[in-house]
Amino acid sequence: MATFEKGILGGFSGKVGNVVGSRWRGKNVMRSLPQRGKYTPTTKQEEQRLKFKTVISFLSPIVG
Repeated sequence: MATFEKGILGGFSGKVGNVVGSRWRGKNVMRSLPQRGKYTPTTKQEEQRLKFKTVISFLSPIVG
């Protein structure tokens, strides 16, 4: 994890390429993009994700 005071454009938050910028304990930090875990989700997790997907697809025309 890198810290920086004032870069060319100051601090940033969000993803730029394979780097993520954020503020942590009052400091601007950059860290590498987290890697996705290599595991298979359980049946309960798949069911819950399907429920979220259904709700989001229902709400997206209303909010959007």
